[in-house]
Formats: sequence, C-alpha cells, structure tokens
Amino acid sequence: MPKKSATSLVRRISRREVLASGAAAATLAMPFVIVPGRARGAGRVVVVNFGGAMGDAKQKAIYGPFTRDTGIEVLAVPGPDLAKIRAQVQSGDVEWDVVDLLDAWVPAGTRMGLLEPIDERIVDRTGVVPLAKHDYAVGGSISAGGIAFPTNRLGGKVPKTWPEFWNVAGFPGRRGLRNRVSDTLEIALMGDGVAPKDVYPCDVERAFKALDRIKPSVSHWIAQTAQTVSLIQTNETDFTFTYTTRVKDMQAAGVPMGYSFQQNILGVGWAGVVKGTRNKEAAMRLCAYIAKPERQVELANLSGDAPCYPDALAKVAPEARKWMPDVGDSNNLFINPGWWDTHIDDLTKRFKEWLLV
Repeated sequence: MPKKSATSLVRRISRREVLASGAAAATLAMPFVIVPGRARGAGRVVVVNFGGAMGDAKQKAIYGPFTRDTGIEVLAVPGPDLAKIRAQVQSGDVEWDVVDLLDAWVPAGTRMGLLEPIDERIVDRTGVVPLAKHDYAVGGSISAGGIAFPTNRLGGKVPKTWPEFWNVAGFPGRRGLRNRVSDTLEIALMGDGVAPKDVYPCDVERAFKALDRIKPSVSHWIAQTAQTVSLIQTNETDFTFTYTTRVKDMQAAGVPMGYSFQQNILGVGWAGVVKGTRNKEAAMRLCAYIAKPERQVELANLSGDAPCYPDALAKVAPEARKWMPDVGDSNNLFINPGWWDTHIDDLTKRFKEWLLV
C-alpha cells in the first residue's frame, strides 16, 4: 500500500468528518451540545473543550448565556488537541473557532503560529491576575491540585504538604503520582524542600534525585485523572496528587475523602482563537464573555475552580468558595508554561525512561 502524504492525511480531516465525529462523541460524553447540525455559518462558533463536569458547567455558565445575550450560536465538542489545531491551521481548513488550552499549549501554540492575538478592543481583562493574562489566550478559571487522602482509615495521620508526602517514615502509606513529568517535577522539588517561589527554573537533577527516593513508596503512576480519587476510594492507594474538583465530587457522593489546601499547584484554564478562523469576531466575542468576572463567578459556583479575578472570589457562593485556593498564598505554585515550552519534549522522554527502570 502506498504511503499517504502528509497533505493527504491533513485533507482527511474534513469539516463534515470533524463535526460528525464531534457530534457523535458529544452525544455520548457531552449532552450539552446546544446547536446541532451545521457548525459553520454566520453567527456560529465551534468550541472545543475537555468535556466532563467542567464542560457541563461551561455550558450553563458561559455558552448558553452567551447565545442568549448575543444571538451567536455555540457548538461545543470535546477533545482539544494541539496536533489537530496545527493540522487545521497548516491545511488552511480551520474547523474549530475557540479551543480550550492546557498551560503548556499556550506558549507552544503561540510559537507555532496557531493562535490569533487576543483583540483587546473586544476582550476586557481589567483586574485579572497577571499570570492568567496572555497576548494569545484568555484565562477562564484557575484549578488547584494537591494531596487527597482517606478520612476513614490511617487514624488521621496523613501528609498535608509535599515535604510530608515525601516523609514516608513519618507518614507511612501508599502514594499515587501522575505518570507525566509536568506537575510531578514541581511536586518533587517542593517535596525536597524547595519553596514554591524558587521552583522555576526547575533544578531537574535535584527533582529526579527526589523522585528516586519516593519511587519505592509509589504504588501507582496514574494515567487517568479519575483514578487519582478512585484508587483511594477502593483502598488501592492512600495519598495521591489530585484536584479539588475531584475530591469535591467524591465528598458529594458520600466518599470519605479529604484534601489539603496547604500547598497546591495552580493552573489556568485557557481559551484561545484558532489562527485563520472564519468566525474571528464571534470567537473574540465569546472570549470576551469567557473573561467576564461575573461569568467566571457563575462557572466557579458550578465547577469549584476559582475565577481569575481576585476581586471576584468574594462573590462566589460560600459552599463553592471553600473548595477554591487562595491564589495569593505564597505556599501555592502557579505552573510556568513558558518554562515547560522549551523542556517538555526532552523531560517527557527522560521521565518515561525513568519510570521503566
């Protein structure tokens, strides 16, 4: 069979295929798709997000109200992927208008020319926390990751900080960490006693030495986020790195599980406009909506992730606010996407090889 050229592979991603697959996936995973049928057309934007409970919350807090206020329809589909964004931009057949972005994708997407600059004439970000502002993306929320633990066993002797997590003699128990180097490298440095303000630029050798020490006590290197809490629930591990929203959902379901806010890793939930979109103005208007403090407060009430505006935190309902990190706490660490942009490839390879040893 002759090899397919890169061009032919790109052309396989037709609009119809993307929308058909997206709609099918949405039927299974995202029942909140609000505009069935054609995605392309005047006054419509296609938004790609990570789905799940956060996708549901965005539908209620952002997409639905945006359509009601502007008349611009929104088609939400799951599965943002940097490689797919690049394929669309390079082929000139851009199907996605607005995409949710991981921290590390923002500088990478900017460097590769995959994102439109944010139009400050349309998007007002006055008062946003500086680390949630980027020339090519808007910050929509701030998530927190920290230590989860069971509350029905171990007699309450559980680690609350990363140095305590690394203290396996003082806090005996099985550990669970992610099977990816990002986050894990920063956690290792804090576990070794590095203050959050000194984590970047990362001392890679020190981090791997710290990982060497904790490795015998790690029962699971976790691939799927859901497992960061399910493994505690099923008593397959004791302490994991997970997210506030995951533990919040577990507690709501009656699972005896706690979470420490004493030393968290904070990440921004970004959204950007794909370079070459034919709905640029509508996409920018949606970004403006995502950046509105009042929309972020509503999203926070539904999701448990914090708004990107310090002044907005007080407006979040008390029941939701108790799950949100203090973004001004010096014990917390904001992920530095710029540092990872130039290190992610090499360190991912090294970390995967280290896991196999």
